[in-house]
Amino acid sequence: MIKVSNNNLYSNLLVFKFENYNFSYPESINKFLSFSTNSGKFKEFECINTLNQSSYKKIYVIGLGLTEEFNPTILFKALGHVMKKLRNCIDDLDILDTFNSDFGYTFGESLTLSLYKFKGIKKHFLNIKLTKINIISTFNNSINKGIISGESINFARELVNSPSNHVTPKYLTQQALHIAEECNLDIKIFDKYMLEKLGMNSIVQVGNGSSNEPYLILLQYFGDPSSKKIVSLVGKGVTFDSGGISLKSSKGMHNMVSDMAGGAAVLGVMKAIGTLKPKKNILALIPVCENIPSSKSYKPGDVITSYSGKTIQIISTDAEGRLIMCDAIAYAKELGATTIIDVATLTGSCANFLGNINIGLFSNSNKLSNKIIDCGKEVGEKFWRLPNNEEYMEQLKTPSADLKNTGNNCGAIVAGMFLQSFAPNIDFAHLDIAGCAKCSKHEDVYEAGANGKPARTLINLIMH
Repeated sequence: MIKVSNNNLYSNLLVFKFENYNFSYPESINKFLSFSTNSGKFKEFECINTLNQSSYKKIYVIGLGLTEEFNPTILFKALGHVMKKLRNCIDDLDILDTFNSDFGYTFGESLTLSLYKFKGIKKHFLNIKLTKINIISTFNNSINKGIISGESINFARELVNSPSNHVTPKYLTQQALHIAEECNLDIKIFDKYMLEKLGMNSIVQVGNGSSNEPYLILLQYFGDPSSKKIVSLVGKGVTFDSGGISLKSSKGMHNMVSDMAGGAAVLGVMKAIGTLKPKKNILALIPVCENIPSSKSYKPGDVITSYSGKTIQIISTDAEGRLIMCDAIAYAKELGATTIIDVATLTGSCANFLGNINIGLFSNSNKLSNKIIDCGKEVGEKFWRLPNNEEYMEQLKTPSADLKNTGNNCGAIVAGMFLQSFAPNIDFAHLDIAGCAKCSKHEDVYEAGANGKPARTLINLIMH
């Protein structure tokens, strides 16, 4: 669909314009741009009809704003804005890259993400009309890397958008196996029997109520065997969350098919890393299950023994994500991870506080926090760091166990404190994407639905 060449291939052309700078274009294009009324303001869009006086039928112009404010995120959003307008209007498009610097990765990633459309489970589906794009550029390698990243994130988006009767825990393990085979990654799948033998009772108990048994996916990529540094990514993979015995309201429960967005994002990152092959060592752990009420379900008031040996009193079965994550985090530490980053649609508290603008960031490390925030800024994903004062742990004290699984208030912070307690003496970050995992409407690059966040940030962090 997306090609890179040095030649004009198609019948429509896209060019760029700044408010305070004019690109140098061939005379055959300049004569038409002389009629342009586009001022170059960010996202200002214009179509120039050549009236059959050129090999191009139409020349499209997109504004990028002021040069001093320009960065990859501006280009990323501008391309998304163009694709939103054109993807159902034209069949083909040449894009002329006249930038002096290498923005190829942004071109590849933005275009690939912009051309994704969820097909749903439909008898008849209307495909995107724009199927042929040619980027006229010399930065082939960077563009191709961006395409790889975009395709990997689209893979994650497809999983999150799909219904839970299709994306079951077993289905996610199958997808992980496909990624491992495709990218030559080491993989191990722990089934319910193995989880019980290992003592991963938190995962087992959350999944007990469902006829779809729980699993733990372990994917491993060792790009630098000489290094002892290992980054572990842990993704929440609850394929449907009813709340369990602590049943959620029926209003909006259908959206709980996306409660595995953290796990999907981690799978997408591993798909990209397995193809891009950076000189890093990465472990990915994704506990997958359904949280369904039945006679076999765990109950409020129960006390379970987690993989770490800590006992946990269940206050709410709807605080299930932290339970499956704590076993995976403890296991990641045991496997030798020197940095652990977990990703989860964990708390409504975080979504209510930060909305769909900032991802909640909870960490015990200033250095790791700053790295995540900086890498997010580079790709246009925003994070807001939450406090981790020890006093918040008071809410998790109970006479019945070592700790309980939820507190009374400050839900997003207390959930982060809970998870951090299973990763002592290690750099740890928890990313709560509850408010940011989906778009309610088509926004620039992303159509309504899953957006794959924070996969772009994590790929950027690992590649750098």
